[in-house]
Amino acid sequence: MKRSISLLCVLMILAIPVAAGAMPSSLSRESSSVVLHKNESVQVVSYKAYLKVDSDVTKINAALVLQNTSPDREAKFTMGMPSSIDQNTTTISDLEVTMAGEHPKTVRRRDRTKSEEAFARDIPDHWYTWKISLSPNEHRVIRLSYSTENQKEGNGTTSIGIPLEYLKSWNGTAQNVEVVVNMEDPDVQAPCAFTPDPLPQEYDGRGRLTWRYRNSEVPELIRFTFLPVEQAAAEYILTQGSGGSAIQSIGKAFLNQSYEETIHSIDEYLNAQGDTPLKNELLFIKALSCQGLYQEDQMSAIYDQLKEQPLFGELESTMKGRMIFDQYQYKKDSLADNAELSKYLNQSKNLVADNALFQKWIKEELSTLSAPAGKPSPTAKATPPKKEPASADRNGETLIKSVSVGEVDIPVELIFLAVLLILLLLIIHIIRKKRRRRKGYIFR
Repeated sequence: MKRSISLLCVLMILAIPVAAGAMPSSLSRESSSVVLHKNESVQVVSYKAYLKVDSDVTKINAALVLQNTSPDREAKFTMGMPSSIDQNTTTISDLEVTMAGEHPKTVRRRDRTKSEEAFARDIPDHWYTWKISLSPNEHRVIRLSYSTENQKEGNGTTSIGIPLEYLKSWNGTAQNVEVVVNMEDPDVQAPCAFTPDPLPQEYDGRGRLTWRYRNSEVPELIRFTFLPVEQAAAEYILTQGSGGSAIQSIGKAFLNQSYEETIHSIDEYLNAQGDTPLKNELLFIKALSCQGLYQEDQMSAIYDQLKEQPLFGELESTMKGRMIFDQYQYKKDSLADNAELSKYLNQSKNLVADNALFQKWIKEELSTLSAPAGKPSPTAKATPPKKEPASADRNGETLIKSVSVGEVDIPVELIFLAVLLILLLLIIHIIRKKRRRRKGYIFR
């Protein structure tokens, strides 16, 4: 029975539509085809992948640093990128490979790897392949860029899969592996929107997740799902609204960001219908509309009403996570003190107990709020510049080096030069005056 349940869970995971990022593998040629190959002389020094996730497309840029570990033998081999990943459900598009500023010729070849002999589970039907040679101990940087289309489930959930099992095709353990996912859509930047596995080492609270591994075991797959909250909220009322024209109008106005129209339409609908099954969901959409119009005090008031209310069925945890995140940011912007912010997070965290990333974010925020404020460093008193002590000559008499005028010390040398200049000007003036007198005597 347990085996059947485990098998069912695996099949459910594999059935989730995904976007994905892949990495290159070492390959061996068999006629015009290729098979997975363990390269015993070339090691991955570093692999860094940056995924930019939009609502419909994921764009990936990656850099792979390889080293020929042999001190005396050149390494010539074939390597390649899978043409599709995640059991051939996600196609890799617009692949571009760059080495030393040049683009090697890539050839699409069929895979002939026998599943029982493979060290990887996700084997594509075809590979984009290219040739490479490394001198003894040579390092080479290979840059890759490509894209995949995001596919969504019925409730709006999208899954990103990042297989790293092809690292096994290279010698030894990779010294550095880093994967960064950056969510471009503001609707999926809050921690409530993600379910990553494994948890990232870093999350900035604004849609950037980072996994880092230094000379350590790397997971075969990084996978995380995300849900655009606003899109999912609108689609939920559109599908649950039984085709009512008023609900359809509200959903479309909200998706078009006509927030004022959305608010008026919800108020009219609730006044006319009273306790409708979608009341809480409509109030939630009204709160998001208030937020869109920067009426955050009204948004917060609606969230307070909905905190203990059921809403959005299986999506409830995600939606309440959005409420907690928005209210926390609102309280911070309203200059609430740390004690009030800590109290709010502690009272709210049980509402999202099933979201490990959100719990991690709350824990980090509570730690920051409870940290003692640093004591301000005492202001250093301005000290007057030290005056150089008067020095003495060999006879013990004091030598004066400067003269104080007000609060300014004037060097004696400068005063001496000024006196000489004044004397020089006086002498010139007297000489000119005598010459003028002599000229006057001649013409009398």
